Amino acid sequence: MTRKRPDYTEARNYYIKGYKNEYPTLQDIATEFNYSLSTLRKQAANEGWLSKRKERIDLKETIKMRKEFMGKASKLTNVSFNAINAAEYIINKIQEEQKQIESGNKIFDVHVATKQIWALNNAMKLVEKGQQTLDQIENGHMSPFDDLTFL
Repeated sequence: MTRKRPDYTEARNYYIKGYKNEYPTLQDIATEFNYSLSTLRKQAANEGWLSKRKERIDLKETIKMRKEFMGKASKLTNVSFNAINAAEYIINKIQEEQKQIESGNKIFDVHVATKQIWALNNAMKLVEKGQQTLDQIENGHMSPFDDLTFL
């Protein structure tokens, strides 16, 4: 009389996929499914259950990390756009001030000119950093492993 080989499909799936982020041991599965632990170990070794479980866990972690990164990347994109808009606002205000000086409605002052130069330099730095960050995100040069500090 031939013995019917047990179907390990359910046990395999339970071991590899786990349940609610908990992963049972082979001992737990042997007890739950009423299998011999040594037979279950051989089956698991022959089919590479442990490596499949590790791959699945690594993939879950990678997906989670990428989701977090995409959230940060979209926030960083907004910050970059806001920085560029703020810089454009500063540049426009300085241009208005210059027009007032040229038209004689405002008196030229060295301190105002120094303030304008400082503001323009910082505005240009904002624009450059914002644009660099947007380019890196758009071209895929930023990864979840990068430090996302920008300003």
